[in-house]
Amino acid sequence: MVRVLSFRSLRAFALACLVAIAASILVASSPRTAGADTYPGLADIAAAKAAVADAQTSVAQLDAAIVSLENASAAAQNEAAAAADRYSGAKATADRTQLESDAAAKSASDAAASLATARANLAGVAQQAYQDGGTFTSIEAIVGASGFQDAIARAEDNDLAAAQLDAVTQKVKAAQLYADTLSDFAKKTADAAAVAANDAAIALAAAEDAQRTAEQAVADAAATRTAAMVRLASLQNTTVALEQARQQGLANERAAQARAAYEAAVRAAEAKAAADAAAKAAAAAAAAAASNSSAGGTTGGTTGGTTGGTTGGTTGGTTGGTTGGTTGGTTGGTTGGTTGGTTGGTTSGAPQTGAWSSSASQGQQAANYALTLMGTQYVWGGNGPGYDCSGITYAAWGSAGYRPSRTAQGQYNSTTHIPISEMRPGDLVFHGTGRNSGAIYHVGIYIGNGLVAEARTWGEVAIVRAYDAWNVGDLIPYAGRP
Repeated sequence: MVRVLSFRSLRAFALACLVAIAASILVASSPRTAGADTYPGLADIAAAKAAVADAQTSVAQLDAAIVSLENASAAAQNEAAAAADRYSGAKATADRTQLESDAAAKSASDAAASLATARANLAGVAQQAYQDGGTFTSIEAIVGASGFQDAIARAEDNDLAAAQLDAVTQKVKAAQLYADTLSDFAKKTADAAAVAANDAAIALAAAEDAQRTAEQAVADAAATRTAAMVRLASLQNTTVALEQARQQGLANERAAQARAAYEAAVRAAEAKAAADAAAKAAAAAAAAAASNSSAGGTTGGTTGGTTGGTTGGTTGGTTGGTTGGTTGGTTGGTTGGTTGGTTGGTTSGAPQTGAWSSSASQGQQAANYALTLMGTQYVWGGNGPGYDCSGITYAAWGSAGYRPSRTAQGQYNSTTHIPISEMRPGDLVFHGTGRNSGAIYHVGIYIGNGLVAEARTWGEVAIVRAYDAWNVGDLIPYAGRP
């Protein structure tokens, strides 16, 4: 016999489903809109212009202004890259929520069709009951019968018709509730998709604004630098060409200092990785020793209890061995090791050795696929045929059966961090403003032999270069392994 759920039970079940499904909807928060305060290089460029125009500015001050111009130009370009990365994330969210909305709309449409069918069935059953003269009461079935067997048959037919009508009615109620639930869910997902689409449009406008600002900043910085060279040549009674050569020498010195700082950061990363590995091994050894101690205490206590007296031996051995060994070993080893290692690692961006889920062959596959995308045009939020920086790495790892985050910052946050000196093909190489892992603006993929494949910036095509040949001052000393 088929059990028909009550309307109240169906409603409770449907509402629970709606709550669970609605909780999975991601309504993106509005992305940061580009504004004057998001372009850290502009004030420095203005100050450098003023210094060059000031007749009292000294050679040392002009040298400092040129350094400031270099830094300001880089800062504006980094902001443009970060804005592009934010747009990539907003676009990915918009694409995902639109797919969810489309699927919800299809489900709601199917549910509405099922409801129409259920209503038609109910109408058919009701019509048949009317044509048959309706259902009898129990008294009518007995009084109107020609005999005992006829009375039994009439009663059974009456019960069957009533049960059929009730079952069809319950199905209509269930179909109505289901259709209403999916209709509400479809509206929620449509609203979420609209919000995400608007956020993506805002993020795109911000990325375009940031790119225009960066291009203007670079042009202004270059013009100001040229004017500074002329002033310096005049102050030192030399030629512009000689002054340019002097400035190049100073730039080379700054590059050497940045390289030395980067190499020191790499050594620190390696030392941190070694220390974390040693701490993890020590914690594991302590836990193993505690486990062995616990096993010994339990065995000794039980044996003593069996030989000399069940109650005394078992109680003393089990309590002393198990409690002391297990509690002391597990709590001290696990808590101390996990808290110290995880907290320290997360705060400093240290590696989570052995935590990655991808294989070396997957990494090689990702690297190989990335090479096939070289020469493609840079496109904000692009997933083909043009790509942005995280689009290249997303597509590359997708070809290897792994789907990372769609933004450079998200890819850094979701990967295991390996000292960059230990990276293998497929690992991700990141740049963050001031080598800050919380301000990632670019990602490339390591392909081996000291090279990365990347889509760097608007207006350029994807290229292969030495992994440490660009913006070494912002190069994160950890690679990300999916």
